[in-house]
Amino acid sequence: MAEKSSLLVLRLEGVLQSWGERAKWDDRDSASMPSKSGIVGLLACAMGLEREDPEITALSEAISVTVRADRPGIKAVDFQTITGDPLRTANGGKRSPGTIISKRIYLQDASFLVVIAADALWHDRIAAALKAPKWCVYLGRKTCVPSRPVLECEAPEEQDPLKLIRTYPAADRAVYPMTFETDIPLSQAASYTRPDERKPGWRSFERRMVWRGVIEEDSHVSDEN
Repeated sequence: MAEKSSLLVLRLEGVLQSWGERAKWDDRDSASMPSKSGIVGLLACAMGLEREDPEITALSEAISVTVRADRPGIKAVDFQTITGDPLRTANGGKRSPGTIISKRIYLQDASFLVVIAADALWHDRIAAALKAPKWCVYLGRKTCVPSRPVLECEAPEEQDPLKLIRTYPAADRAVYPMTFETDIPLSQAASYTRPDERKPGWRSFERRMVWRGVIEEDSHVSDEN
């Protein structure tokens, strides 16, 4: 990614969201924060990129993502039954016959602020796609429809993603302390890895280092939204 980046601010809100990191056929989890792969998938849908398009990997490599949980949401569990003759795996292989009970995890009433840093070319492409999406966008899974336009605003180049995430107006009914997560290295912050960096190939991902911090209620976050 180029040194000089422009910022895009997204607001991810909906009745349900689900950001799977370790989803298998039977059990589909949701992380507590949107995954980078899920955000890249949302942008790719807006651009009309097919699943195997190499531009999706290029997009993932070109952007930096910082996320703030204004409302972390309430976890909900949905049990589904799956039947088929025969049942097949995601890549088309046959599974043993019988009914499968599948557990799906969702976040209810969550609101996340997402700051995307990208060079001017990618910034313009992403902004144009979010203003007029080619395909419907969704919040992690196709059943999770946004309840408002995803693109919040375009921020000036001189803004810093970490400053913006600490000062941008909070969502209605924000829950403090608010947690944020970034792939920009932070001192005095907890770090860990997430398996959500897109690689070339069929559903292929690698681990990404992220840092997590907390914003207290008496911080400089604006109450105007």
